[in-house]
Amino acid sequence: MFPTVRVSFSGCRAEARYAVLLDVVPVDGKRYRYAYHRSSWLVAGKADPPAPARLYPHPDSPFSGDQLRKQVVSFEKVKLTNNEMDKNGQIVLNSMHRYQPRIHLVKVREGGGPITDLSREQHRTFIFPETVFTAVTAYQNQLITKLKIDSNPFAKGFRDSSRLTDFDR
Repeated sequence: MFPTVRVSFSGCRAEARYAVLLDVVPVDGKRYRYAYHRSSWLVAGKADPPAPARLYPHPDSPFSGDQLRKQVVSFEKVKLTNNEMDKNGQIVLNSMHRYQPRIHLVKVREGGGPITDLSREQHRTFIFPETVFTAVTAYQNQLITKLKIDSNPFAKGFRDSSRLTDFDR
């Protein structure tokens, strides 16, 4: 996922163990389209049925409270897909729909297994309204395409210099 979601925590108990998870939920029940002549997103109808929600545990979880106070937790390895048959643990989204990432801080229970149901866990959920985004399979703006190719480590195949124009070089 680009840009990457990064979070910092404070107020955690130093000796406690915490899992940090991410999920991405629909913002509304609408589908969107991009209007080039207006450079804006317009409602294009009712949303497709959402894919089953997936919790993505940070690969370094669990953390001690002390670790969480001293470092930034980055979800740079999260991958998004529109393939509902995905078996690789990627987060499945519908293209041209709006989504909100959420961060969950879960206090790990002694002997607890994988976290699959937050309602059974002692947790806090953090939502940052500025992270709402529209999922796309192709960027609707060439400047955004260039920004992603230049900045996203997963787009290195697109930086092949033989594909660049004289201006881009």
